[in-house]
Amino acid sequence: MRKPRRTKTPARQAGPTDQGKADPLREASVVIERGAYWRGPLPPPAVIEEFRELVPDAPERIFRQWEGESEHRRAYEKAALEASIRRDLIGQISATLFALSALAVAVVALWMGEPWVAGVIGGGTIVSVVGAFLYRRGPDRTKDEASDSPQTKPRR
Repeated sequence: MRKPRRTKTPARQAGPTDQGKADPLREASVVIERGAYWRGPLPPPAVIEEFRELVPDAPERIFRQWEGESEHRRAYEKAALEASIRRDLIGQISATLFALSALAVAVVALWMGEPWVAGVIGGGTIVSVVGAFLYRRGPDRTKDEASDSPQTKPRR
């Protein structure tokens, strides 16, 4: 009589945790995923109604939040615009005062008998002021294009 062959791993026996389990070949899982997104500050009306089912005052809270955010954004943009206007005005006043001061120094140099100094200071001032106006307000340039460098402009 032959002895049965032995394997290195013992056979698995059913344990107490195996009771009531379905056959692994017949078991299946179904996963249903639902997602939604919207563009803009407010959700669509159907979503607002779903929020109302969860929290009764949710739509009012959403609208209050949106109104507050809109008001904040408008106030921020208004403050930024006013600051930009103020900065430009201070720059223009400073440039005008500098140009007038340089011309006054040129007049004093001319009065003291130094025509070359007066010519260099006065001529340099006039050329730089005219050059700045022509560079910034050229016929084919806008203010935004003048501040962009050629490397950052998109190619067409």
